[in-house]
This record gives sequence, C-alpha cells and structure tokens, in this order.
Amino acid sequence: MSWRIPVAIAVLALLAWVGYEIGRAGNDIVVQKGAGPNTFIHGSVHGKRIDGRSWSLDYDTVTMSPDGSFVRIPHVRDGRLHRDGKPDVLMTADDVTANTATNDIQIAGDVRFTEQEGPGRTRTFVTKGAHYNGLTHELTLEHTATIAEGNATVVVANASVNFRTGAVSLGPLKGTK
Repeated sequence: MSWRIPVAIAVLALLAWVGYEIGRAGNDIVVQKGAGPNTFIHGSVHGKRIDGRSWSLDYDTVTMSPDGSFVRIPHVRDGRLHRDGKPDVLMTADDVTANTATNDIQIAGDVRFTEQEGPGRTRTFVTKGAHYNGLTHELTLEHTATIAEGNATVVVANASVNFRTGAVSLGPLKGTK
C-alpha cells in the first residue's frame, strides 16, 4: 500500500506536465513575415509573349515584387520594344514599372523613344509619362509629346502609336505664336 501514493503522485505530475506542454505547444515558433521585395544590381529584364519577346530593359538597379510579377526600374538606360520583322524601338526613361504577367510597361518621368522607319529615317517621341501595352503593341503618350522625324518636329497634347499596324493617332497640336 505504501507504493500507491508515490505512484499516484508521479502519474498526476506526469499528466500535469503533458497538459502544460500541450497547452503551450506552438508558442515558441516565430511566425515569419511575408517576403519583401528583391533588389538586383546591373542586368536586364525581359517581357515575353507567346510569339516571342515583347520588350527588354537594361538597368543599374531593379526592385522586384516577391512573386516576380512587377519590377520597378528607376533608370532605364537601354530599353527595347521588340517588333516582328522590324528594328526594335529604343527607349530611355527615368522611372519604369513593368508587369511581367501582362507585359505592360508604365513609365513616369522623362522618356524618349527612337523608332527606325527605314534607311536613314528615324522618328523620336519625347514626353513625360507613357504606357505600353505588350499585348496590342500600343504605346500611349499621355502628356505633351514632341515628335521629330527628319527636319520636321511637331508638339501634340497626346499621342498613341501601334507598333504592330504602324497607325499613329495624334491629339491636338500645341504651338505658340
């Protein structure tokens, strides 16, 4: 009989310890925060369509969202909008945000596009802010744009250019007298 009391105390102590450990289970695990953006230095990022490349942007630094669907490039030194069977449209820009899922590019700040139209023919578009739709190959210049080809220069309130069809739509002309 004398051994029953110590065994009962030991069993109660064991049950109390198991209950305590079950109660605090999981409290010592540190929950990780969500992944933050990634930053890369010196390189190139590309947008792809089913039929081939859509665009490419060379950068000094780029910040990429954790899932890789958005990239922000503070300075694009060599951007290219790829066209089938034609030379690429060259681009330099201050601030670019690209959606790698839809192949759209949103540009803020100063931007310059240079398009080769044939031997010795170059057309440039200079503006602040633009949007390139990678699916339709359409560039929308949302603000006042200066368009130059050869010796001709025109300033328009806005413009859109479809690089697939070659169609150009110009907003109202801007000028001074």
